[in-house]
This record gives sequence, structure tokens and C-alpha cells, in this order.
Amino acid sequence: MSRPSFDPATGTLTAPRETIAALARFATGAGPVDEPALDEALLAAGAGTARAPHPRLGEALVAVRSPIVGILLGKTGYAMPGWIGDGWFALHVLRPGDDDRLVSGPADHAPHVLLELLGVGPRPHDERPAEIRVDVHALERAVALRLGDRPSAGLLPEPLDASIAGGFRDWWMAASRWPPAPDRPGAFAIEAVDTDDGLWSVERGDDGAAIVRPLEPVAAMLALGDVIPDGDFVDQDASRLPVEETPITGGPIAWVADVLSDSGSTGG
Repeated sequence: MSRPSFDPATGTLTAPRETIAALARFATGAGPVDEPALDEALLAAGAGTARAPHPRLGEALVAVRSPIVGILLGKTGYAMPGWIGDGWFALHVLRPGDDDRLVSGPADHAPHVLLELLGVGPRPHDERPAEIRVDVHALERAVALRLGDRPSAGLLPEPLDASIAGGFRDWWMAASRWPPAPDRPGAFAIEAVDTDDGLWSVERGDDGAAIVRPLEPVAAMLALGDVIPDGDFVDQDASRLPVEETPITGGPIAWVADVLSDSGSTGG
């Protein structure tokens, strides 16, 4: 584990996972915090303290403290919480090991950060079925196994099975919530599997099935922009998203952890 650090130019805090999670709990009042330990880590990073943060970190904490949009970004089997409020965006980026990052910036930069983190870019243009109906649990198992670098062949219909078993790159999802204006939606989500054959979008149903479709990169980019709602979708009288609807801490996604734990214990 490296020493905590803070870049005042970008506002990026690099610190142990618990430090960033504790900072989010402190900012929101969502749970107990060992404030002296938190301050020690922040001071070591050159980021001030929890009550007197560096001004650039303070801007990020504005979004955490009073978010009007709560974001949950799933990638590589982990869920990462994010916040947008008062014109600022912040995201707790979970990384391998224990050194995570709190990245932040103006709210309109959020889609660019998501695009960069998810690696959305040009993909091969091939002929794939318009849609494939699959069992959600089979899809989750195949994705989780590949996230754990384990074989998954035979779990899904072709050509999706071969695409994931032989060309899997990553799985990701982006979801957001906000206090909705009257007669407007209050949530948005997009889920995708990234493979050498291209992106596949995942539409989950209530019947235990999912529809998987080819997803063009441009369509993915536009959809990620919808993670941030237009102003007329948001209740302008709301001071913040209710705390209980705001993701505070991230960690392993349950179905990924469950599959890998089960397959590890059974050898399958």
C-alpha cells in the first residue's frame, strides 16, 4: 500500500479504500467515522482534514454532501459510488489492491470520466443477431467466471457464448437516481458486456430472463450521457437526494462474488 496522495490540480485523492469510504460517511453523516484516523490519512496526503479539507477536495465533497444525483458504477465486478451536486461530480474509483481514488470535477465532465473508466471506444463491426434471449443467472455466471479468469463455455446460446468465453474484456453498468420532477422518471441504468466482438447491451426482465443485443459504441456514449438527467427531469425543490437512496460505499458486486466463491469451493 502506497502513501496517500492528493493532486490539487485535478482534485484526485489517492488513499486506502476505507479512508475514502470514511470520508464519504463523514460528509453525509451516513455512519460512524474514526475522525482522528481519517484526518491522519488526509494530512499525510496533503489534503487537509475532514472538517477543513483542501479547497479543491472541498469542492468534491460538496457533491458528496448534497448530491442531487447518486451514481453507481459497476466495473470488473466492483460497485463504485458517485455523486453529483451543486455543479460538481465525485466518484470513488475502486482499484486492485487497497489504493483507491476519489476523482472529481465539474458535473458536465462526468460522462467523459465514465467513458474513460469504461474504455468505450471503436469496436469491430460484425454481423451479430439483433437480440438473444438468455437466462439472467446463466449470464451472470458466465460473466463472473470470466471476471475471475475461469472458463465459461457452454453456459449461453451462440454466438454470445463464444463471444464471452473466448473474447471477454469486461462487464460494466452505470446507474443513477435523482428526485424526479412530476411525471418524470427518477432513475436510469445501462448494462453491457465488452468483448472482442463488440459491446453487448443487457436488458433484464422481471421474469428471470434478459435480452442481450449488440451495442454500438456511439449508442453507449450517448446512453452514458443520460446517466446525468436533464434539468427538467429533476425536482428543482429538492435540496438533495435522500440519504437512503445515495450510494455511500462500494465493494464487490454480490452475484460476482457469489459465483466465484461457489465455483472456487467446488472447483467448477
